Amino acid sequence: MANTWQDSFAQLQGFIKDNPSIDISDTCIAIPGDVRPEFYRLFDIVRTDFLKDNFPSSLEKGYELSKEFARIYKEAIATGDIEAISVRAAVNWFLQDPINGLMRSLFDPVFDLIRGKLTEQAFSKNSLRLIDETNDDYFRHGYECWVALGLRTLMQPDKNYHVSCRDFHTDSEVGEGSPTPGMREEPVDEITESKKITFEGSSITTFIVPRTLFHTKRLGRYASIHTDFTEAHWRARNKSENVEWLEINSLIKEFGRARLWPDLLVYTADDTEMLHLVADFAWVARPDIIVEIEEEDGWYEKGGLENARRHIAALQPRLGCFIVCRTAPPAEAYDEIAPKPPVAPSASTEQTPPDPNSAVTDDDPMVTPQTNSELAPPPAGPFLRIIYVGYDFKKLDPIVEALETNKATPDR
Repeated sequence: MANTWQDSFAQLQGFIKDNPSIDISDTCIAIPGDVRPEFYRLFDIVRTDFLKDNFPSSLEKGYELSKEFARIYKEAIATGDIEAISVRAAVNWFLQDPINGLMRSLFDPVFDLIRGKLTEQAFSKNSLRLIDETNDDYFRHGYECWVALGLRTLMQPDKNYHVSCRDFHTDSEVGEGSPTPGMREEPVDEITESKKITFEGSSITTFIVPRTLFHTKRLGRYASIHTDFTEAHWRARNKSENVEWLEINSLIKEFGRARLWPDLLVYTADDTEMLHLVADFAWVARPDIIVEIEEEDGWYEKGGLENARRHIAALQPRLGCFIVCRTAPPAEAYDEIAPKPPVAPSASTEQTPPDPNSAVTDDDPMVTPQTNSELAPPPAGPFLRIIYVGYDFKKLDPIVEALETNKATPDR
């Protein structure tokens, strides 16, 4: 493994030694203006070289995502109904330039290294773990936003709406010191037209509202998409009576709180008032479709389809679940969800003679084993389907086709 970062750190140490006006201690950081530019130039080289030495493949993946996110951003803006898209600040830095986004996490560790609070070995060990976690978080969030924007673009939006939602950043009554979650009941804010969509959010919020709500020309109705699910602190006074609501406490009792929510939820309706609220403290709207996003290799080997099936059982999506993959899934994943032929009875076991009028012939296509679920039509009711998308957002079209084919639903 290259040690470029250690050579760069030696240069930074030499610069500090040659400039005694620089004072960096446990209680003080004083870097005079005449040496500050060169200090931070060398400081940034240490951080950059550490990333290049230890995370070359992660940076390569990050820059690919950066390029593709810029492309889908342009596609989304080109629909004409929006003018800006915002994501979490830290993730935005990563999407603009992965090195710039990741190196910010090393600011304090490098200063601790300068102070002597960390040895080079301890710095390396701690920073490797920190960057691993940070990169995974930023990359996952970035790809989720890419999927959401791709879906939205395919639906041909022509008018965008926004639902305001208070959180502890904007309202002192939310969060620490506020009433116990679930005790306060308030109306959800009104829907307004907007030229901006945002994927920014807070873990402490009053209600869960859509990341994007829009009218779709392709479906001839309204749609909403939500990502990055958290828990709401207030009860909504104005939930739509035309929406089927699932009780969150019952879901938690049956399925547990950990990883209860899927990566992305899609809703459609003929009225925006049916889409302005995804969930409050006590209730979550039953989705049309849930989407599980697998942005890394090895997802099937690590957990298989367990999460997807659990989310289907809990949220009962009307049109099922899609697993969107950035890399090609293994054949075993497709085989597991493919329709299976009926098991023939054992010859040694006495069986009631079958009704010849209902017997299944060998050439019946419904019992032919499938090796690729992409070739198999979805069964009736909630189903599970895997689609390998990579960075071609048009391959998300099966999700939109499912919404298009099933516009009329009993509850919406």
